[in-house]
Amino acid sequence: MQRRKVTLKLYPNAAQMARLEAWTRLHCELYNAALEERIDAWRKAGKHVSYYDQQNVLPQIKADRPEFNELGSHALQQTLRRLDLAFQAFFRRVKAGQTPGFPRFKAAKRFSGFAYPDPSGWKLMQHGGRGATLRIGSGEAAMSIRARGRHRFGPDAKPNDITLTRRGGQWFVSVTLRVPDAACARQRTEEQRRGVDFGVTDWATFDDGQTIANPRWVREELPHLAALQRERARKRNGSLRFKRLGRRIAKLHDRIGNLRRDFVHKETTRMVQQCAVLATEQLAPKTMSRSARGTVDAPGRRVRQKSGLNREMLSAAFGMAHQMLAYKAEEAGTRLHLSNTRQLKPSQRCSACWEIVPPDFVKIR
Repeated sequence: MQRRKVTLKLYPNAAQMARLEAWTRLHCELYNAALEERIDAWRKAGKHVSYYDQQNVLPQIKADRPEFNELGSHALQQTLRRLDLAFQAFFRRVKAGQTPGFPRFKAAKRFSGFAYPDPSGWKLMQHGGRGATLRIGSGEAAMSIRARGRHRFGPDAKPNDITLTRRGGQWFVSVTLRVPDAACARQRTEEQRRGVDFGVTDWATFDDGQTIANPRWVREELPHLAALQRERARKRNGSLRFKRLGRRIAKLHDRIGNLRRDFVHKETTRMVQQCAVLATEQLAPKTMSRSARGTVDAPGRRVRQKSGLNREMLSAAFGMAHQMLAYKAEEAGTRLHLSNTRQLKPSQRCSACWEIVPPDFVKIR
């Protein structure tokens, strides 16, 4: 059995939307209260409060605050586990000497949502095609919400857990499916052996000279995005028009992200369906897009040009493409070979003799 995720869009009515917002505020309140308890315990008594200590207090919280009863015990435990994972990541980065990033209190409007970590407290019913219904809660607190979306794994896929997320005033549910290995398999139609190089000018260049154009989603929408941001900057912070423009900006960012994800899905699927062997180089987008600003003592050069290049590299979604190729190649029985870029140094080698030469003298064949 394998696990795969699929995202469905929810269409709650006004009453259901209000309840989802209220439930999210309660989860946010629990998260912030648990964070405050950990901070106070350490400051006042030097005591560490664990996840299990806070989980054991949930029955008392529900007795004192009846509104928490309709959220479900497992969903409340998952919110506490979310905080515990944030602290684990903090201590791990401290131990590794990295910038730690202490867990912070969250505003209700920025709290992304909540999750059900197992099949309890919810039920997903597929109606054929793209129609579905999500039922969450139990008893009188239960509500059925229309959903839209589908997956390719067939009736053998069993939902395991869900995460409800709020983005730009809209609600989505991410469902983790337990899928048999046979249902995950992708059919490979050809036996080509190809090398591919990802870039900014062309999104992908193959060893035979074929290219895939870079759609440049951000560059196409940048004038519209900049105009909206300038207009919002002229409004009073927190006003109705300020919030309305903020929603429009968020919607535009979502559109760019959806276009990018759809493009990368289609192109990576086409690659693994055609190729028995696919070779490319390892990329580190986080390192490649590092700022060139430098420090006060040693300021960087051509910062503006580097920031534009960083934007284009992040827009091209190299990291997303590698992740998708990895699991899709495994499903299709395609061999994916990733070359170690730091060892090979392809940008410093002559394409004719393969010797490392200064970058200004690299020969272009």
